[in-house]
Amino acid sequence: MLRLGVVGCGNHPSVPAHSDMLRHGRGVGHKSHPIFAVSGCPACHAAFTRGNLGRDGYEQAWSKAHDRWMQYLWDNELIAVANGRRH
Repeated sequence: MLRLGVVGCGNHPSVPAHSDMLRHGRGVGHKSHPIFAVSGCPACHAAFTRGNLGRDGYEQAWSKAHDRWMQYLWDNELIAVANGRRH
C-alpha cells in the first residue's frame, strides 16, 4: 500500500496507483497491468511521481508499496496459491 505521508494522507478511500515503469508494461496511452497497481489514498497518488520522488525514490516507494499490498492480499486471503493450500 502506498504510504508517502503527505498532507491529507489517508483522508479518503484508496485509489489504484499503477506503476509507470516500462518493465511493468507502461506505455504511451496506457497504464501498466493491474497486477502492478497498489492501493493508495488520493493525496499519495498525486504525489507518486518521478518528478516528486526522483527515479530511485519512485522505484523504492513503489517496491515497498507493492510488498505491503501483496502481504495484505495474502493475509486477508484475497489471493492464494492455485492449489488452495497455504504454508
